Amino acid sequence: MSSLLVINIAQAVSGSAAPARGRKMRELVIHAPAAIYAREGVIQAVGPQEMVEKEVSDDPVVLDAGGGAVIPGFVDSHTHLVFGGQREDEFDLKIAGASYQEIAAAGGGIISTVEATRRAAPSELVETGLGYLRSALAHGTTTMEIKSGYGLDLENELKILEVIAELGRRQPVELVPTFMGAHAVPPGMSAQEQTQRVIAMLPHVQGKAEYCDVFCEGGYFGLDETRAILAAARRAGLKLRLHADQLSSNGGVQLALNMGARSVDHLEQITPAEIIQLADSSCAATLLPGVSLFLHYGYPPARRLIDEGAIVALASNFNPGSCMCLNLQLIFALACTQMRMTTAESLIALTANAAWALDRPHIGRLEPGLQADFLLLDSPGYRMIPYFFGENHVKVVVKKGEVVVG
Repeated sequence: MSSLLVINIAQAVSGSAAPARGRKMRELVIHAPAAIYAREGVIQAVGPQEMVEKEVSDDPVVLDAGGGAVIPGFVDSHTHLVFGGQREDEFDLKIAGASYQEIAAAGGGIISTVEATRRAAPSELVETGLGYLRSALAHGTTTMEIKSGYGLDLENELKILEVIAELGRRQPVELVPTFMGAHAVPPGMSAQEQTQRVIAMLPHVQGKAEYCDVFCEGGYFGLDETRAILAAARRAGLKLRLHADQLSSNGGVQLALNMGARSVDHLEQITPAEIIQLADSSCAATLLPGVSLFLHYGYPPARRLIDEGAIVALASNFNPGSCMCLNLQLIFALACTQMRMTTAESLIALTANAAWALDRPHIGRLEPGLQADFLLLDSPGYRMIPYFFGENHVKVVVKKGEVVVG
């Protein structure tokens, strides 16, 4: 692995702590102007160029930033990237006002994607997934969590997890696999029956998944089913995360905290009492504003969560039904304009705090000793991302000290 020296950086910007909460989410470390030196995939020095050049001990590849800004690579901590088919036929239904539940009841929704995914060959899912990952990488995502959940039976859940593993081998985005056999209840089964089936799958997914996730929601998996699955997953050695408070508030946040979940995601319907509970914990609150945009419903209360001291992260929730968006730069803009997060808070939520949500302390910031994952932008300041929205501001992507885009 070669070394890399990036020179003529207008500003190198990242969070000051991981995780950051409250006022710490507005505290950035800014080196301006700057240089970065990486060797063996690890940042060795970041700061004034003259100082950094003194740390160079070999003959590195030199990248001239040309006065652009550098930020950490984006971390997308919530996606459903492996699936068969598309659901653009539901789009007009959504525009006409059909609810998430109404579309599912009419034969659409998650179950329609489950059927398409079951029909798809692993090679087809890999090729489609590679295309999605190329797009995500080009827009600055260097680490991504991917859930299963469009199989719902052992054979197809394992197929999806194996596809995720193959995707990790074939391209540079670092992938974190999550088992989500409790994504929906198959037709003809009860939630209790699917719960027992998911629990029986857990010994088979050990070593293939790092996390277990459950869709804790009315009409899907209630508190009792969710608790049983998470408890069994924890016994199987998986770490925990949870979909909660998306469509209604049913106690999922408190359950996630009681079970020691690393992150609780969605939170559009979180209550004031749950916000206080979450702020007093080490569990990340992962917000998905792309879903609110796409489904045209209320955004999660980011401002209240941050002000109360919660660890707030942002993610795409890329999936075929509620957010066909892999561009975290757009998520950055939505966080600022629709949830009133500051630009500093949004940057940290997409990098250091998103890394925390995945238990990845070695990424998400620009510091010596951390992995050299960073983005060179086409402007001298990072605020151009949400300000000039709809554009791709990433010129160069560096992953583990190697230029992989640009």
